[in-house]
Amino acid sequence: MDKENKKFNLHPVWFFIILIVATVLLSVILSILNFQGTQIEISSGSTSTSLITVESLLSFNGIKFMISESLNNFLKFAPLGTLIIGLLGVGIGVKVGLFKSIFNKLTKIIPRKTMFFIFSLLCIVMGFSSDMAFVIMIPLSAILFTEYKRSQVVGMTMAFVSVAAGANINLFITSLDYSLLEIAKPAVNIVDSNYSISYSGNLYFIVISSLLLALIISIVTNIVSKNKPVRIGNDENEISEKLDRRGLRKALFALIIMALVFIYSIIPGLPLSGFLLDSSQEFYVNKLFGANAPFVSGILYIVSFAFIVCSIIYGVTTKQLKNEKDVIKNLSNSLNCIGEILLLVFVASQFTAMFRYTNIGNIVCANLFSLIEGSNASFILLIIFSILAIAIGNIFLPSTSAKWSLFAPTLIPLFMKSNITPEFTEAIFRLSSSITNIITPVFSYFVIFLGFIGLYSKSDFSINKCYKLLWPYFIAIAILWIFIIFGWYVLKAPIGPNVFPTI
Repeated sequence: MDKENKKFNLHPVWFFIILIVATVLLSVILSILNFQGTQIEISSGSTSTSLITVESLLSFNGIKFMISESLNNFLKFAPLGTLIIGLLGVGIGVKVGLFKSIFNKLTKIIPRKTMFFIFSLLCIVMGFSSDMAFVIMIPLSAILFTEYKRSQVVGMTMAFVSVAAGANINLFITSLDYSLLEIAKPAVNIVDSNYSISYSGNLYFIVISSLLLALIISIVTNIVSKNKPVRIGNDENEISEKLDRRGLRKALFALIIMALVFIYSIIPGLPLSGFLLDSSQEFYVNKLFGANAPFVSGILYIVSFAFIVCSIIYGVTTKQLKNEKDVIKNLSNSLNCIGEILLLVFVASQFTAMFRYTNIGNIVCANLFSLIEGSNASFILLIIFSILAIAIGNIFLPSTSAKWSLFAPTLIPLFMKSNITPEFTEAIFRLSSSITNIITPVFSYFVIFLGFIGLYSKSDFSINKCYKLLWPYFIAIAILWIFIIFGWYVLKAPIGPNVFPTI
C-alpha cells in the first residue's frame, strides 16, 4: 500500500508541469475538433454575439507565445512581487519574535475556537485586496496556530480557504459590487429598462454569508486540526518579560502613529489628505477600493512597511537587533527558503498564462451557460443548473469579472423571466463562483498556498497532501452555500435594502 500511495505523492512542481503538457495537447485536440463557444455582448441597448475559438499552443503563434512570453509571464505573475514584499514584512516580525509575543498573549485571553472564527473572518474582510490577504494572512496563521498548539498546515489551509472562498463577499461594499453591477446593468435594461438595480443590493446577503463562512471554516478547522502534528521550532530566542512588554508598548505606539497617518490619507477634503484615493471616481467606495485607487494597489506595501517598522522597534527594544547590520540580516533572512516557492511560481505562471491563451476557460463557460439557456428550466431547476454551471466554469475561469461578463447577458434575462431579481442572480453568482476557488490550479494564488504548505511539510510535501487538506473545507462550503441560496430563496428575506430574491 505504501508503494501505491507514493505513486500519487506528486510534488506540486511536477503537477503543474503535467498541467502544462495537458494544456498543450488539449489545445491542439480541441483546435482540430473546432471546439468553440458563443459570447453574448450587450451595448447601447442591443445584443451581439462573437465566436470564441481555441488557440492551439503548437501553432506558429502558439509556439512563439510560449517561448517569447515565458519571462514576461513569470515577472508579471501577480503573486511573485506580492510574495516578496509580504514576506519582508512578516518575516522580520517572525525573526524578532513580535508576532509570537502578540499571539502568545492572545491565547491567554481568547479561546481557541473563538480565535479561529475571528481570524477566518479577518481573512475574509482582508480579501478586498487578494494580494495582501494571501501573502500576509497565510504565514501569520502558522504563527497563530503554533501558539494555540495546533497544526500549522491546517492553519495555513484555513487562511487560504477563508480568503479564496470569501473572495466575492465581505462585511462591507467594495469595488467588486460596483464592477458586478456595471456589467449587469445592460442585461437588466434589455428586459426592463425601468428596473433600478442597487449598488447595495447584496449587502445583507454578503454580510450574513461572510459570518456563516467564517463560522463553518472555524468549525471544520477545529475538527481537522485535532489529530494533525504541530511543528515547534527550536531556534526561538528567550526574551525577558520586562523587555517584551516594553517592546510591545513601543511597537504599539508606532503602529498607532502610522495608523493615524494612514486614516488621514483616506479622508478626502483635508489639507494634504486623500492621497490614497482615486480622485477621478465619484463615489467614496470607488475612490477607496477602485481598480486604480492607490489604497488598493499600495495596501500590501503599507502593511508590510508597518510590520517592518514595528518589528525593528520591538527588536531593538528587546535587544534582538543590536545594530543596522542585524536589521539587514533579518530582512534578508525573511526571504530564505523560498527557492522552492519561486520554482512553483515559475511553473504555475507558465501554466496559467498558457491556459488563458488557449481560450479554453472562456469557451467552457460560454457553452455551460448556453446549455442552461437551452434547458428551458425555471425557478428551482434554473438555480440548481446555474450553481453547477458557475462552479464548474470557475475551475476553468476563476476571474470573477470575466466570468460575470459571460454569465450576466445570458442568465440575468432568464432569471428575471422567472421572477428572480438581478440582485439575487448576482448573489447566486457570488457564492457559486467561489465554491471551486479553493481547488482550481488555474487560480493564481493557489500556488502561494502550495508554497507555504511546502515550508512546513518538507518530508511529505505533495499535491495529494494539499488537496487532502482542502477537501473537508470544499465539501462544507459547498453545502453551506447551497443552504444559504435556497434558504434565502424560500424565506424571501431581503438580500439588501428594499431588495428581495423575487420580483
